[in-house]
Amino acid sequence: MVLPALKPAIAFPRAEAPAGMIANPSRIDSPKKPSPTPQTASSPAEPDHRFLDLLEKDLDKAVEQPPERRRIQFSKEIVEHPKVRHFIKYYSTSMKSHFKELLTRSGKYMPMIAKVLNEEGLPQELGYLALIESEFVVNTTSPNGAAGLWQFIAPTAKKYGLRIDQWVDERRDPVKSTRAAAAYLKHLHDYYGRWFLATAAYNAGPGSIDKALRQSNAKDFWSIKAKAPLSDETRDFVPKFIAISLIATNPHHYGFHEVRYVPPMDYEEVEVRGSMNLGTLAELAETSLPEIRKLNPALLRNTTPPGKRGYWIKLPTDKAALFLAKVNEEVPEAEPENHPVVTHEVKRGETLFSIARFYGLTVRALMNFNGLTTPQLRIGQKLKILLEGLRRTLP
Repeated sequence: MVLPALKPAIAFPRAEAPAGMIANPSRIDSPKKPSPTPQTASSPAEPDHRFLDLLEKDLDKAVEQPPERRRIQFSKEIVEHPKVRHFIKYYSTSMKSHFKELLTRSGKYMPMIAKVLNEEGLPQELGYLALIESEFVVNTTSPNGAAGLWQFIAPTAKKYGLRIDQWVDERRDPVKSTRAAAAYLKHLHDYYGRWFLATAAYNAGPGSIDKALRQSNAKDFWSIKAKAPLSDETRDFVPKFIAISLIATNPHHYGFHEVRYVPPMDYEEVEVRGSMNLGTLAELAETSLPEIRKLNPALLRNTTPPGKRGYWIKLPTDKAALFLAKVNEEVPEAEPENHPVVTHEVKRGETLFSIARFYGLTVRALMNFNGLTTPQLRIGQKLKILLEGLRRTLP
């Protein structure tokens, strides 16, 4: 018996100090709301050219390092800049309770993000951009239509290879959207030539940065005149990003003790082809429908996408083998090799329609496959269910 295609388990190592982020997340390529951070007349001065030059050197140095050492080591002058200290104090005092909750939540995603960014040649600290954008809520959607961990709008997401249709929205897939975000960040860096402009453009949208630079006739981000259409939130974004990175990578130093991180993502994948009901998947894998949906937030319906193209469904760790074994145990030898079949025993209250809907089939297909001439069923009656969505390929 040939088994469906199976990917190895994905278990991302726990980062030393993953991080969560601030309230009121901003959105990619969309107008920004004012920052919730209180601004006063005594607010520290804007970072100067030397600050930005040092930051750029720190980022460039991190990118040039081998994978095992690809971390940003912020210069002392960067760490001690008044604007950075201003936001460190804010997040570790006024926002401390909320920030600690987000540090806890970050444990689920930051190890995966760090791994992906590392593979893409980027320092893992850039993952904190996602924390600013979404607070690590994969199902969040902004009023402007930006969605997912990295808050992509649809046109940008599609440009970087994410699928969005009536069945799937891969902006909500943490791994795929992180790879798309890495490609987007590298494109922004190629366009602007400066990492701090690339990160600011990710937050505000390149259109906003370009317009501000053009209207103010400025050569760099901090020379933009006050009359330029750029919000305080965007002007403050770079020192906020640095403050957040410093706290998140060394929370104990900044007064965040006994942070209990959520366990990192851990799953296995099985490829299915065509429309397969998620309830069927859950039953065969001996897990729950809510667990399947939690592991697969990109799915918009209760079935996998129809069509010839396969779809890799995520299952809880150690459940893929059980799922495959159970499917093959229940496939009668006389059935065609590429069409697994299970037996369903009719229970009280079930109808032909409810059973067909559960398995993602039409009533007519279910009747034809079982040779039924009437939709009437009896309790205990056994129906053959053709699992057309399951793809079985050579290992």
